[in-house]
Amino acid sequence: MNKPQAAVIGAGLMSFSSGLTPGQQASVKLAALIAERDTRDALDNHLIQDWYSYYKRKLMFYGWDALPASEVHWPGQERPDIVDSALRTISATAGSEYATTMGLAMARLKLAPAALAHFEQRTKDTGVFQLLPCLPARNGCIDMVLYHETLARVDVTAGFLYRQRRQLTVKAELVRFNTRLFDQKFRQRVEANLQAVALREIHQLVL
Repeated sequence: MNKPQAAVIGAGLMSFSSGLTPGQQASVKLAALIAERDTRDALDNHLIQDWYSYYKRKLMFYGWDALPASEVHWPGQERPDIVDSALRTISATAGSEYATTMGLAMARLKLAPAALAHFEQRTKDTGVFQLLPCLPARNGCIDMVLYHETLARVDVTAGFLYRQRRQLTVKAELVRFNTRLFDQKFRQRVEANLQAVALREIHQLVL
């Protein structure tokens, strides 16, 4: 079985449970990166003001859909005591397994100076960051919690992720990604489009 993995994708921290294949992880990272890049470009060019809504629309274009409540998977043995508010929100949105893998990713990020510096700089640039824990779903799909925070950029200082912070906006939603659809329709073009960007924006973390 694959080990849990994590990666910084621009201003997002993504975690993967042990049940996801390397190919699925690669597809998710590419889709998240192209959605973030498109959103950041639109924000920089003053075409949008609402990062979250635009980012979600981009994800939907590449094969993500919001899950109805009946489809949400709640693992057993819910984690009873999550101190950090982000992990508490993730757990409440989709279950403790998502929070557990993201907790591992956050702990590992703290020990990876280059990846942490990149994550913090991207958050400062945009005023937003996202935590994106991923678990396997039915039919080769992937379920991901899209956790989004908007911060005042002056509050984004070194180590902000691990301290109490003033949150302007917090949103969290469970979405499902059809990796087969992405691979068939988009992956080749997205890989070519992001060939140079991916080397700069994706920082792999070993848990």
